[in-house]
Amino acid sequence: MSQVHYFPRYSQKENMVTNNTLLLFNRLYNYSADTFNQFLNNLIEKEDHEIDTRLAFEQQVKAKESVPDGVIHQQSFKIIIETKLYGQEHIQQLIKHHNSFNNEDQQLLLWVNKSPIDEAYKAKIIKELTAINEQQENKIMFIPVTFKEICDKTAEVVQNQYFGLGEVVEDYAAFCNEAGLIDNSHTKMRVVLASKSLEQNIEHGVYYAPSSRGYQQHKYLGLYGNKAVRGIGQITNSADIEYNEESDEFSVIATQIGNITEKQKNTIKQVIQEAKEEQGFLIAKGHRFFFVDKFEKTEYKKPTPGGLMGQRYFDLADVPGFTSILSTKEIAELLNHREWETKT
Repeated sequence: MSQVHYFPRYSQKENMVTNNTLLLFNRLYNYSADTFNQFLNNLIEKEDHEIDTRLAFEQQVKAKESVPDGVIHQQSFKIIIETKLYGQEHIQQLIKHHNSFNNEDQQLLLWVNKSPIDEAYKAKIIKELTAINEQQENKIMFIPVTFKEICDKTAEVVQNQYFGLGEVVEDYAAFCNEAGLIDNSHTKMRVVLASKSLEQNIEHGVYYAPSSRGYQQHKYLGLYGNKAVRGIGQITNSADIEYNEESDEFSVIATQIGNITEKQKNTIKQVIQEAKEEQGFLIAKGHRFFFVDKFEKTEYKKPTPGGLMGQRYFDLADVPGFTSILSTKEIAELLNHREWETKT
């Protein structure tokens, strides 16, 4: 069965990407004005700027000649979005967007790109905008962000808080990955629930999950149980399989990474039997099996209340001390006794 997506695929044109990004913003705002406001300020915090997109409700606010019983007001703001997929040129095209602003108190020019902005290019844009700002009372703020930053900031504000909205955020991240807007698969770790199967996963160096589940490309697999990631392994190969226990017929339905060896086929058969007898899991059909080099034990702690909701992706490049030359064992040692980073 094909997975239902919240965000349309089938096109990588800028208008499709912009439409999906605006749709994400719209869903955040419709779900909670406070959530959208927090997300937006988290997104622009590196520019040392703050914006308030919420309605304010006040009573007995003194005006010049009267004191009305109640007032509902909102700071005027406008955000112009420019999406770039094919480079960081055309400064004049970008600068011309200043004509889209009027007299808003807050004017933000949001530049969204696959890659972080080149500092020299940013300096040229700031120089052009400074000349424009000197001629007007309200100042245009230039905010460059990446699609990865949008994914990260939305994940931060909805994690473990809003049932259903997390799936929307995850699907937007999946869309960005599928469209080639983010390329961090070589540093990405997918953390999965493994409370019941933890010992089995570590023993055999394999993890299984329904094939129909949405997957982003990722290099590392983390096993979660009892408020922490307990094991991490580098994926060597993965495939969707079907196994008929009565006829001993083994079929590889689809291969994602590498090829399943005869030894791994025998491991899968054993794991299927163990899962059925020990945990009551029926995984002989419709499941994907991920093999790792070895699950290295660690204790990467979840600091917030509650358990893991489904699965979660981490970019290990965000962990201080991480480099791409670290072995899996060294990564496990790096994460050991640390807490997941949570931002507000």
